[in-house]
Amino acid sequence: MMRDDCRRTAERLTSYLDETLSPQERAEVERHLGACPPCRTAATQEQGGRTVLRDQARALGDAPLPPGLRSRCEALARERAGRRAASPLVMRRLAPLTAVLMLVIAFLTLSLATHRSDTVLAAQLTADHAKCFRLFASNGSSDVDARSIERMLQDDYGWDLHVPPSSSASGVRLIGARRCVYADGSVPHVMYRVGGHDMSLYVLDGVSRSTADLVSFGHRTRIWVAGRRTYVLVWPMAAGNMAAATRYVMEEAR
Repeated sequence: MMRDDCRRTAERLTSYLDETLSPQERAEVERHLGACPPCRTAATQEQGGRTVLRDQARALGDAPLPPGLRSRCEALARERAGRRAASPLVMRRLAPLTAVLMLVIAFLTLSLATHRSDTVLAAQLTADHAKCFRLFASNGSSDVDARSIERMLQDDYGWDLHVPPSSSASGVRLIGARRCVYADGSVPHVMYRVGGHDMSLYVLDGVSRSTADLVSFGHRTRIWVAGRRTYVLVWPMAAGNMAAATRYVMEEAR
């Protein structure tokens, strides 16, 4: 039951932080956050990412728009307007324009900030890392076959990736993969365990970033480029020395 409550809370967390939930929904989220430390931590992390975003926003005025951003914003606006069409009459009259404008502005600012700042990218993916392991993995998750993960990513999403398999020599266990979303689109998220600690590999196709090693919300983020792809590893600082595991994944990922 609590797992279902956590999932519903995760789905409403963005709207909760944007203050766009109804009073009843907001009260339900706050009750759950008050009783669930993991969800409260996730909310704190996401709020921290928004704080970083606000700090970066002033520098974004002269940034060029990323390709396709306008069409994505328009599509999101139409989707949001369509959902609002089923709301009560008062909400239909007062909310749609404000909600759509807030959505487009927030998406625009976040996408621009992500293009300009590795810190913002690290904050987004760290928050996603924490959410996915809390909701979709357990301490008893068994190893999965890398080739089956590759087939799933290819068949379901069209991603042609080589997924680093489990390695007993490096202490790396492959436990799953998901499709996740960040400001500039969807990305494959490959999930590992190393010595009881969670580690994530994200692959940004057709994106070129500078190599970076960052700290965000108690996690390390390592960014590197190979070919036309940018790779991002996220793991908790509490894991200590992860040199062998990170070196293995970085050498295998392609």
